[in-house]
Amino acid sequence: MIFQITDSDEIAEVASMGLPNRFIHWYWGGAYKELVTQQNKEVFTILELVLNTSPSHAFLRSTNTYLQNVLVIAHVLGHADFFTNNHWYRKSNKNMLNHTEQHARLIRAYERRYGAERIEKLLDALLTVATSVNAFERSPQERRKRLIYFLEERAPLEEFERVLVDAIREEAEYFDLIQRTHIINEGWATFIEAELLTRLLTTREWASLSVQLCNRPAPYTIGYTLFKHVRDHGGFERVLEIRRFYEDISLIDEALTEELVRRLDLFVYDPKEKQKSYDLQKVKDMLIAQKLFKGEPRVEVDPASQGRDLMLVHMDEDRKLEPKRVGLFLKAVYTLWRNPVKLRANGKVYTYDRRGLSST
Repeated sequence: MIFQITDSDEIAEVASMGLPNRFIHWYWGGAYKELVTQQNKEVFTILELVLNTSPSHAFLRSTNTYLQNVLVIAHVLGHADFFTNNHWYRKSNKNMLNHTEQHARLIRAYERRYGAERIEKLLDALLTVATSVNAFERSPQERRKRLIYFLEERAPLEEFERVLVDAIREEAEYFDLIQRTHIINEGWATFIEAELLTRLLTTREWASLSVQLCNRPAPYTIGYTLFKHVRDHGGFERVLEIRRFYEDISLIDEALTEELVRRLDLFVYDPKEKQKSYDLQKVKDMLIAQKLFKGEPRVEVDPASQGRDLMLVHMDEDRKLEPKRVGLFLKAVYTLWRNPVKLRANGKVYTYDRRGLSST
């Protein structure tokens, strides 16, 4: 572990970009502004930030109290253990810190050679389609249904553009793994943090910090509760086994119970009936769907799509898509595909080509 003490602004800057020294883009600025605004309003405060690298890098806020930094260090050690021992993270790119810096230098060189406006337009499009990555998917057939892999393989791009697609896809997969293991990773870090601090701190010190533990965001609380439940009912060896082989979906599917659904107040809200449902399977399905698609519309490449026209399909027609967002999305895809792009959604077929957006 390498710890660095820094200020809140630098932590917010790194958090908005995901990694230090990443390429410059307007999106990071928007994320940074939002984080700083929320911190200033005390909506929440980033006490720590840890990176999945080898060795792991962690940032401690200089304004933390001594006890807060003790808490953060214990939490970060849990993350580092998860990065080292979890089956999925053992396959992750531990050198991404250096790779993102190399990508940033490459992008700056391309801006000088091809023009900043052209490169920014290309990056805008790539970041839009990069949400379709899946760091877990290994089947070539299933990967081709995901837009970024299809475009990487078949889009009529220049060589330097293909290099950028590869770089953005590599970074997107790195962060996709983090998103798909958010609950189990934060839950494990919180579990280890509590295990360590109950042994290291006095009763008074533990009491002063336990309030902060109770105010953690939902992924921390859910993950910690599931690990504690497994330890109480299956022992510590079973906890270690789950930490090694599971990700969010398998943890939720196996460890979540009806009693925990009630205790955690997890429910599915039916807007038509205007009531909550604590049905275990419905709650599991909701949480798993959030992990599978990360809140993004489920848009896939039609396997029958051939020739110049690219056909996409929205796989969840119960969820209506906003036409304005459809237009922006298809424009981004068209930037990379350079030929007509179609999307079946909302009972229509939207088309984006050189004339702009249309629908039938």
